[in-house]
Amino acid sequence: MGYRPNKRNALIQLRPRNISYEEGGKVITLLSMKRESMELEVEIKEGNETKIITDFPFAHLPKKIKKEINPL
Repeated sequence: MGYRPNKRNALIQLRPRNISYEEGGKVITLLSMKRESMELEVEIKEGNETKIITDFPFAHLPKKIKKEINPL
């Protein structure tokens, strides 16, 4: 069972849902997703360093996280 946002919104805000996962010693938190390009805005924390990436591909997410978002 996934989250189905309003189809009219081109940008889905994921920050309130607090979706994050750990990969290779980095904690990746999802902030928002563009529906038409299937790109995510993510925050990557590695130690004390924090970066925000605006063009993270949806295909690079783990299956468990993709099921939580369910963009279709």
